[in-house]
Amino acid sequence: MYIVFIFQGIAHADITELGIIRSLARFFYDTRIRPNNNNTRLVNEDEYLTTDYTIDNLYELAYPEYNALQVAFYSLPFKFIVDFIITQNVLTDFDDQTKKLSEAHFDNELFMNASKRILQFRQIIINNIRDVNEDLTNARQILGQSLHTLQDFYSHSNWIEMGKTDINELIGFNEIIGSVARPNQATCTNNGCTKIEKPCTLWEKITVGICPLVYYDCKNNILPEINNQQLLTSGYTGNGLSENNEVLEKPTNVEKCSHGGVLDESSHTPAVGGINKDSYSFVFSPHFDLHKQAVDLAIKATEQFLNDLRRDIGDENFDRFFIINPTEAQCQIASDSMSQGKRFRFFRGNLSAHLKDDDRWWTKLKRSFTNFFRLNKSIWTSDFFKEETINQPTFDLSDQGVNVKDVNNFRAAPYVIGKEDVRRKKRSIDLARKHRYL
Repeated sequence: MYIVFIFQGIAHADITELGIIRSLARFFYDTRIRPNNNNTRLVNEDEYLTTDYTIDNLYELAYPEYNALQVAFYSLPFKFIVDFIITQNVLTDFDDQTKKLSEAHFDNELFMNASKRILQFRQIIINNIRDVNEDLTNARQILGQSLHTLQDFYSHSNWIEMGKTDINELIGFNEIIGSVARPNQATCTNNGCTKIEKPCTLWEKITVGICPLVYYDCKNNILPEINNQQLLTSGYTGNGLSENNEVLEKPTNVEKCSHGGVLDESSHTPAVGGINKDSYSFVFSPHFDLHKQAVDLAIKATEQFLNDLRRDIGDENFDRFFIINPTEAQCQIASDSMSQGKRFRFFRGNLSAHLKDDDRWWTKLKRSFTNFFRLNKSIWTSDFFKEETINQPTFDLSDQGVNVKDVNNFRAAPYVIGKEDVRRKKRSIDLARKHRYL
């Protein structure tokens, strides 16, 4: 059985992979491409920074002597490491130790706790990597968890509603990352939220698990003085826990914001609704219209976190941590694992990213043609039509001891146990969404 990711938006898995692609692009440019930029093989810096590249594209540029088979062979260990990190990121929403832990998601206004978590994890990662005798599995695991918490800051807090257009550079370096609304200070209002109740379709009954659907479409429900005074707030959830395993109830004596969404029971406690931007669907996300902005900042923050990590541990350790330039033995182990049936859980080889935005019309046109070509190539090379290819992610968490269908876990709403027709539908949605939004 496979677990199929049907999230209506750009989720943690893609955010993480896109951030890693951007960091890899910088690494290759600094260590391979720019040093080798001679008259016989010139790579234009501006074009490099503004062009969308997949991981394979980057290996082709960094190692022009590789043919397609060599690119696939020598990039495979890196791809498996990326897939492992992504998996640990996704598991943060499902593992019993973290799915309700508010500080793992920047929920319940626990900004200092969440920032401290990232800060401590970052130091553990650095210490482990600097020890050449250390098994790096644990460091990679907590990197995935750290990135999940970091990414949630932008979709769970009011950072974007405050008018911020860049990342919070204090996260990962300071416990205090901004002024936070007081515990007894109201942050949201019922005004601006419209209650919606409707019968669910068969598809919604399968994926959500409750009927009828009751949720809120919210606009401007954060109190103006909170955003105007640049006070951070985040949504409360119906079942959040502290690090001491204490239940964190949404206050009833003051109107705080909820996380929101059809499975968040706290969204019915005043102030009703919610503020999360986790998806494009207001069934799950009251502030769905800000999802793309949250995603863009989360990708940028992921890249910055990795670039800062590289700066602190050095290129050699960064390379070793991600196995960017593997040994023949490491490649053979990865290749043998693939031959024996190992598959990617979430890694998608057709994802591409660029380092620098370019508003010039010809750059946009070129990017559109490139994305259109990759979309059609994915379709006609059977990523779409075949039941399974070795590069098609399985979305399979069945061996991880988590219940992705738990209706009491609102973070599990986008996951279902998949059938073949569901997997095909998911692939078509993914391809179309990638073409439109990424």
